[in-house]
Amino acid sequence: MSSQIEEVKSRTDVADLISSYFKLQRAGVNFKARCPFHNEKSASFFVSPARQIWHCFGCQKGGDVFKFIMEIEGCEFREALENLANRAGVELKKEAPGVKNEREKTFVIMEEAAKFFEEHLANEALVYLKNRGLTEETIKEFRLGYAKEEWRSLLQHLVLRGFKEVDIEKCGLVIKKEDGGYYDRFRGRIMFPIFNISGKVIAFGGRILEAPIDGREPSTRSVGAKYVNSPETILYQKSKVLYGLHKSKIEILRQDSCIVVEGYMDFLSVYQAGTKNVVATSGTAFGEYQLRILRRMTEKIVAAFDMDEAGENAARRGIELALKEGFEIRILKFGEEFKDPADVLKKDNNLWLKYLQQSRHIVQFYIDSALKKYASASSELSREVQKSVLPAVASLSSELEVAHWIRELSSILNIKEEAIWDALSRIKNLKHEIINNDEKIINAPKSQTRKELLENRVLGMAAKYPDFLKKTIHLEPNFFSGDKQTAFAEIKNGSSSFKDFISRLVLESELFLEGIADAEAEFKKCVHELQKEHTKEKMNILSQKIILAEKNNSAELDQLLLEFKNLSNQMRHL
Repeated sequence: MSSQIEEVKSRTDVADLISSYFKLQRAGVNFKARCPFHNEKSASFFVSPARQIWHCFGCQKGGDVFKFIMEIEGCEFREALENLANRAGVELKKEAPGVKNEREKTFVIMEEAAKFFEEHLANEALVYLKNRGLTEETIKEFRLGYAKEEWRSLLQHLVLRGFKEVDIEKCGLVIKKEDGGYYDRFRGRIMFPIFNISGKVIAFGGRILEAPIDGREPSTRSVGAKYVNSPETILYQKSKVLYGLHKSKIEILRQDSCIVVEGYMDFLSVYQAGTKNVVATSGTAFGEYQLRILRRMTEKIVAAFDMDEAGENAARRGIELALKEGFEIRILKFGEEFKDPADVLKKDNNLWLKYLQQSRHIVQFYIDSALKKYASASSELSREVQKSVLPAVASLSSELEVAHWIRELSSILNIKEEAIWDALSRIKNLKHEIINNDEKIINAPKSQTRKELLENRVLGMAAKYPDFLKKTIHLEPNFFSGDKQTAFAEIKNGSSSFKDFISRLVLESELFLEGIADAEAEFKKCVHELQKEHTKEKMNILSQKIILAEKNNSAELDQLLLEFKNLSNQMRHL
């Protein structure tokens, strides 16, 4: 297995891998980006192609290609290995039966359930999907299926395949009765598999089939709610999933834009029509985690939700969060004739493209919404603008764009621009305070002492330029603290068991040395400063010992004072 791991690793370029998830910018010989694992305003996430590692100097996460997949997809090593092996075209040896952990077992059960539902998609269920405008190709690509109108058909199928009822329940596929028995969660429904970003089935959405089945109308069957979704499981957390992202992520990166729709049918219709930079939410509200996923790929969102009054209120909460996160947002609004993208596309693909081209800036959308409620230049309109429009304007990064909307609002409200600028300034100041406080709490980096910083720089440069050590006689192991003493000795000897740690320090030293012409001179300077910090540290320790010796009338006092005097003399000459 170790040879297969090395083969997968050797065939996977860390920069290519990471750039398939979000945009990287070149930074000298390395790449940088805003970290996907914590909120930050400036880039502290770096990728080193030379060392095949990545590291964030903000949250301190980092590692190799396997660690990246484990972090970005929230999986364990085996799953990360399988993911990268598929990318690299490496066939892994199959595991012995019975060694799969719970997570891997859940994937297997979900895959078997998806196949079962696919096999039963026929007759009225298939006709229904085609009548909604889906082609057989789309149905197969997204593995749509049908859950039979029976209480235990899936359960019996999975049990016959050797799976335990208790494990099937953990997948959210069956429900346990009070008497201890089980029955299928999904019955009489069109089934939409929900995939993780790697394309593995992690959950299902089931939509009631509004057509006769076996001669029975929906009202005579146990239809229940229109939609039933999988509960949260070890694989599935609703707030962390965007439907269809496993298929659309490359196109989102390519177009630097993402269309966000509500629900499975809207996504499938839009994707099928050729607009493939699209994802779907479950409901109209974005979650913070979903926005963080999208921000890895783009900061431009076109929201294509059902914007009736209830839908608009729900969407507004998510949009406000997206604005706070720095997204550029446009709203796609349909005429009264159409409810959603699927309705538009069922009639005419070109009409969809026309609506897409006419998407409105979020500020214009909020202005139009306010004007529908209140008369122009009225006090009610002014209050609505302050409440819903100005916060969106305050989130814009372009001063010219802000000035444009201030001018527009001045005309609509018949108020001087200065008054609107003053109101905007108050909103911005409040927002600035909130952001600063949030960043202090959330993004405060782990602080390093000056000595720790110098230790890291010296070790990183020593590992990158081993010849520097031969020319520097003043660098001693006791300048370093803890495990760094061992790391220094191993660097000096040309062998290191601190491979990942040293690689991260080398990356840090490369970033530090960018733009510095004489690396060796900088190394000597850092060694000199480290020696001073080491001496200061020794003097501080001696000071504490002297205070204690004076207090206890210790016989060691004279010796301690002499040592302190010698160190003071050394410090003056450094």
